[in-house]
Amino acid sequence: MPHPPVLIAGAGPSGLVLALILLKNGAPVRIIDKERTYQIGSRAPGLHPRTLELYATLRVLDDIFNSAGKIVPTAVYDFGALVPKATTLLLKYHEPTPDVPHASTAVINQDEHEEILRAHLAKLSCTVELGAELRSFEQSADGVVARIVKTAEDGTQNEETATFDWLVGTDGAHSVVRKQLGLSFLGETRTESIMALGDINIEEGLDPNHMWNVGPKMIMLRPHGVTSTMFSFLFKGRSEYLMNKTLTGDEFAEEFYALTGRRDVKFGEAGMMSDYRPNIRMVDRMHQGHAAHCHSPAGGQGMNSSVQDAGNLGWKLALVHKGLAPTALLDTYDEERLRVIAHMLGLTTALLDKGEGQLGKKDFQMQQHGDAMRMLGVNYRGSSIICEAADAAGAESDPYAEAAGSRVQAAYRAPDAPELMPAGIQGAATRLFEVFSTSAHTVLVFGGDADARAPVVDALARFPPGIVRAVLLLGQGHAVPSDAPRFGVIFEDRAGHAYRGYGVDADALTVVVVRPDGVVGGVASNAEGVEQYFHRILIAV
Repeated sequence: MPHPPVLIAGAGPSGLVLALILLKNGAPVRIIDKERTYQIGSRAPGLHPRTLELYATLRVLDDIFNSAGKIVPTAVYDFGALVPKATTLLLKYHEPTPDVPHASTAVINQDEHEEILRAHLAKLSCTVELGAELRSFEQSADGVVARIVKTAEDGTQNEETATFDWLVGTDGAHSVVRKQLGLSFLGETRTESIMALGDINIEEGLDPNHMWNVGPKMIMLRPHGVTSTMFSFLFKGRSEYLMNKTLTGDEFAEEFYALTGRRDVKFGEAGMMSDYRPNIRMVDRMHQGHAAHCHSPAGGQGMNSSVQDAGNLGWKLALVHKGLAPTALLDTYDEERLRVIAHMLGLTTALLDKGEGQLGKKDFQMQQHGDAMRMLGVNYRGSSIICEAADAAGAESDPYAEAAGSRVQAAYRAPDAPELMPAGIQGAATRLFEVFSTSAHTVLVFGGDADARAPVVDALARFPPGIVRAVLLLGQGHAVPSDAPRFGVIFEDRAGHAYRGYGVDADALTVVVVRPDGVVGGVASNAEGVEQYFHRILIAV
């Protein structure tokens, strides 16, 4: 039986998301993980707004929200105090808006998060192959030969050699793919900032979020759910004799009692227990030949960044696999993501430095870097495949800064717009995030008349089938035009959110090309502008 064209090594969130995107693009995958059981525990629990937007396009967001919790206040204590000195929101709540409906971070334990993604993979007849470890690989001009060692439940091992067109490592900081590609992983590990992480049952004494923070010592506790007795903890400042070992549940309980004096808190069985040392590191490139790596830096945005790596890589790899795009398109994965990751590490390092000893103070919130941590401003300015406006091309930009002005711009996220009504037929209202697709470019056509739109529709018709969806957005109260049959989808912007959110005029033709990762690839006023973008990514149009 032939092997799927893509091997994904690592079944954390980034690997699962990449598998989903590729499968939705018609590219079969095999996803393996060296662990013999699915990992249990909270670990990275925060999904930031930009990740939520990708999940909306992947059609998994409803299930995420069904399991996710909201940001709630944290009670902050001095050590030994029985009454909190303050309550604070470590992450600010943002009211949703028509263009940013998922404005705040969602809190969901990583094991639940991964279970939801695996369930969506199962709907596409794909399952994670546990106990299968990528040990090494060799590349040629034609693909990758992977050496995989499979461990059965009884511990016996069997070695397999398999050939794939493409290999992607989503296997974390100790990635075999990264190491064998010879990618640098330069930076530092903050050994002095070692923290204990874990999950533990609290049978009595606490219910909401709690924090004790004085000097270098800190304890944070967060319940897994409104009715759950399982709490996640973060503990910094353990006793010297415990520094070189992973804490047990009993050892954490004794450290907690010694620091807080809260003997009224009764601990039960512990779950996942581990250590965390902040790693401030990044690679010098993320792709070489037929192998690629999803970066997994530690820090407040590591998991979210690696998921967005998968969003950036997935659609490009699918087009190359189908023979519709040159392999050079994969070089833009490095080009676009490395500058973003470098800037992200700077932000999270500054937050780490500033946060030492400051967490829990009334005026401290993790959004001290403004809205950057929500990742809504992450952009690909200067990318060789982005068709930027003449006055923007070549200008230096902050990879995390939102676009200035009210008009939609290339290289930035595509805003949402609700209350779109099917034009000329009966149907329920929808929104742009439900129109966008991870398996096709969405070409939004605003304004103009049939004569102005005709060359654009003609150009889109010349592109390979299935990679473009043309969507005509009519202004409020506009009748269905004569060229309606030439568009697959037509909506009336009944409430005006789309025209306002994109800053466009109903009288002038504006064409917005939205990539499968939700980034605006180009904004044009004619067919030539649209063709210019697709000429940059496709072999022939």
